[in-house]
Amino acid sequence: MLFPDEKIIFEIPIYSMSEQEFNRRKDKKKKELIEWSMSLGNSEERAKEIFSGYFHPEYIWKYNQIVGFVEIAIGLRDMSFNVQKTLDRKMVALSKTKHFIQDMRTGGMHFPIVNMSNEDILFEIESCLKAFQKELSGKMCLYLDTFDVVKKHIDFGGIHKEMFGD
Repeated sequence: MLFPDEKIIFEIPIYSMSEQEFNRRKDKKKKELIEWSMSLGNSEERAKEIFSGYFHPEYIWKYNQIVGFVEIAIGLRDMSFNVQKTLDRKMVALSKTKHFIQDMRTGGMHFPIVNMSNEDILFEIESCLKAFQKELSGKMCLYLDTFDVVKKHIDFGGIHKEMFGD
């Protein structure tokens, strides 16, 4: 939950599993289906052809497996984090099941940013994100690829100054 003076500056998705785990499960399922089809008398080539369209779109990892997110917000004196995620423990790679997201009440996760350098702010953000990753259940993972690309180009102090002045 955000305080009135806070503004979200970044959202980081939480995926039900890493892309590697998702692809491992997909490949295992695909192999099982092809073997099953071949046991019914189809050639390997025909079996692959039968199931070529079967894995789309449910088997697209990106955006299909988001089960939560971490909001990074900037306030008058602090940088704060809010985690929203599913309480579901079991995640299936091929699923049309909706995983409802709930606020995890992480209002205590924040750090002061007044008089901090951009490098120090980034270090603290990364430390908090690592802590969140450790707390995630099962194979859930933070998708940090986008954040990692832009993080060194974000002027957190400049954002704070523009929003709140000196």
